[in-house]
Amino acid sequence: MTYRTVLILLVMAVFSIGAAFYGISSRTNVQTTNFNGERLFPGLLENAKTITEVEIVQAGKPLIFEIKGGGWTLRNSGGYPVHNNLITKVILSIASMELLESKTALEKRHAILDLGDPMVPGTDSQRVTMKNADGDVLSDIIVGSANFFLPETTTGGMYVRRPGEMQTYLVRGLVDIGEQPRNWLVRDIVDINTDDVARVEVTQPDGEKLNVIPQEDATGGYVFENLPDGLKLTSAFAPRNIAALVNGFVLNDVRRDADAPLDDSEAYVADFTLNSGMTVNMRIWRVGENQYLRISAAPGAAAPDSDAAKLVQEISAKSQGWTYIIPEYQYEQISVKMADITAPIEGS
Repeated sequence: MTYRTVLILLVMAVFSIGAAFYGISSRTNVQTTNFNGERLFPGLLENAKTITEVEIVQAGKPLIFEIKGGGWTLRNSGGYPVHNNLITKVILSIASMELLESKTALEKRHAILDLGDPMVPGTDSQRVTMKNADGDVLSDIIVGSANFFLPETTTGGMYVRRPGEMQTYLVRGLVDIGEQPRNWLVRDIVDINTDDVARVEVTQPDGEKLNVIPQEDATGGYVFENLPDGLKLTSAFAPRNIAALVNGFVLNDVRRDADAPLDDSEAYVADFTLNSGMTVNMRIWRVGENQYLRISAAPGAAAPDSDAAKLVQEISAKSQGWTYIIPEYQYEQISVKMADITAPIEGS
């Protein structure tokens, strides 16, 4: 390689680095800011504890969070509890945002920054409104896309604009806002170790029954007690999948029983007996595009002062009066038909 070739390559490398730096700096342009660490909402951080309601609107769909009984709840889901730390994080993130610079004021460019009208279906912008107990609006902002190329910051920034205004801004600080109820709600319904299940009796709406019992030498540790003669399982784990329904059962959304009228004759019913003696009853429906669950527990043969009795109280306190909207795969575990998971034994 000649000296001239080396020199050309060196110049090209320097030019490339310079161009890359210019590209990043031109996107942020934080050196031209006319703000001096001014918060987006001065005083909001100091008054964060007075916030009792947070409304988030995206694509025309509102989620309304409010403090009830000492914790945050989701009004859309009948006032069911949400994770307090998630709402607190949103409040503190927005309250801590600092203005960096003014950006475009052209409405036609709002979509580029994900700052279109949050009421329009299909938009990614999110409007976040916070109120105190008197109904006073403490903050109201439309949040758009993030900008991670901010020098001298580990947090990055976001584009925002105030409702009713065309002017947009780049702020220091990031906020992650879930779009669906399941992103916020306390999702755990029941979580019992599958190996603690001593028996399951499933009764389907058409009367078909599938009884599951443990068997040490079986694949998955469970078998169908009432497997018809002359048939074999095409899925060896099918019995365990039913026994595992009480393990890690989660919700997508929730309604009060009164707001979810369901026909008991259309329910898939699963009665679980655990090694401790306690029992769990699940009733599952499919109505339209949703799958619903109602659950209850009883001590059964469990000792009154046992851990099992305490678990019954925990499940009852959490589930009484509630109907859960559950993922489809959990419905499929209980609605499986014996004919779908068996085949004739050759020569039988």
